[in-house]
Amino acid sequence: MRSSERAARESVPAAVSPDYLRLLLADGRLPTGAHTQSAGVEPALRHGMGLDQVPNYLMARLRTVTEVEAATSVVARHLWLATERTQRASVLRGLDAAWRARTVSHALRAAADLLGRSYARMAAALWSLDLNQTGPTCRAVVVGATAAAAGLSARDTARLVGFEDVQTVVAAALKITPFDPALGLRWAAAAGAEVEALADRVQDLQSVDQLPALGAPLIEAWGQAHATTDRRLYRA
Repeated sequence: MRSSERAARESVPAAVSPDYLRLLLADGRLPTGAHTQSAGVEPALRHGMGLDQVPNYLMARLRTVTEVEAATSVVARHLWLATERTQRASVLRGLDAAWRARTVSHALRAAADLLGRSYARMAAALWSLDLNQTGPTCRAVVVGATAAAAGLSARDTARLVGFEDVQTVVAAALKITPFDPALGLRWAAAAGAEVEALADRVQDLQSVDQLPALGAPLIEAWGQAHATTDRRLYRA
């Protein structure tokens, strides 16, 4: 085990397994500000998407914007473990810039920065990680660094991003347009195969130039318009 990887793993609280930490990080009650986000489903519903189209919306996200985020987190995890402490800030700034180049909407970038700062505070509380010193603040990069500290594998890091996106969409849809919660559970379960496929695609990525460039113009346009909407439940 490399010294940087050993140092990250030793920062995990004593007697807490990576499996337990994986569950902790996937818990929607984690204080990261995720409750302020709908993963774009609020603007999608406001712009005419029917409730019965939510499963298709989940698939579209997992194959585009969520895959880019998961890939970014996987690469951030690898770079955090493989890079000397003094070089991390520069390396992760480059990764952050690559994610931004793949995220056209300023509103969605701003929402990701807000989540990144909240996630960084949470990571600092658990592992004393000073992620603010690395420079980038987007959520995907911070999640990757946190996953490294938690001892999560690259595949589990991708799963975490995919699972959280699915749960965010379903929970927001349920609040905006109430329906039988069991239906939302079925949607989330059905999305599991796509989350695993996403993890297959990104788990081996290790460098910035391997990041996918997958766009979802309508999701970005809806998100940008949502930022100027007066009556809304979620930030994005």
